[in-house]
Amino acid sequence: FDGVYLKSPKAFTFGPPVVASIRKAFPSDDVVIDLHMCVDRPRRFVEPMAEAGATRFIFAWESLDVAGDQTWAQAAIEFAQTVVNAGMRCGVSINPSTPVEWLYPLLRTGLVDLVDFLAVEPGFGGQQMKEACLEKLRRLEKWRRPTDLDIAIMIDGGINKETGPRALEAGADILVAGTFLFGHKEGLAFGVKELMSSTNSAQGS
Repeated sequence: FDGVYLKSPKAFTFGPPVVASIRKAFPSDDVVIDLHMCVDRPRRFVEPMAEAGATRFIFAWESLDVAGDQTWAQAAIEFAQTVVNAGMRCGVSINPSTPVEWLYPLLRTGLVDLVDFLAVEPGFGGQQMKEACLEKLRRLEKWRRPTDLDIAIMIDGGINKETGPRALEAGADILVAGTFLFGHKEGLAFGVKELMSSTNSAQGS
C-alpha cells in the first residue's frame, strides 16, 4: 500500500528498500518474496521491485491505467508482460466486486501464475469474509480444471478456523490470514496451529 491508491495515510506499508533488505537477509531463491501491490500507477514499481529481489509482483486489477481504445484485459496483459520481462513472476488480485470472468483473457496467456481473491474490501484487517467471494472462487476453479494452466488460487481476507476450510473446499490453494493469527488471544503460534488443524481436517489429512 502506498497511502494513495486507497486514499488513506493508514494504508501505507513498505517499498523497495525494505524488500531489498529482506532479500539480502534471505538470498536463496527458495525464499519467495510475494508483493501484493495495492498502489497507484503500479508500473512505476515494477523495475525497482525487480531490482530489490522480489519473486512475484501481484498487481491489483482495478489499479490499471487503461489508455485510449485499449480494453481492460489488453491493459492487464501488457502489464503482466512488463512484470515477466523484468524477471519476476506475475499475479493478479481482484476486489470483491470484480467479476472473475474478466480475468480469463489474461489467464489464458500464461503470463500469470496466481490469482488473489480479496474476500474483503482492501486496506484494513479485521473484516468478515464476503460470502460471494467463495462462489467466484468456485467458478475460477471450475474454469481452471480442464486447462493445463499452472495457476494458483489464493484468498485473502476474513480467513480464520471457520472460513479457511470452506475456502479450501471451494478451490483455494493458498490462504492469507492476518487478524486471526496476529490478533489471536492465545498468541501467533497457537493461531497458526489452530488454523492448520482446521484446514488439515477439511483436506482429510
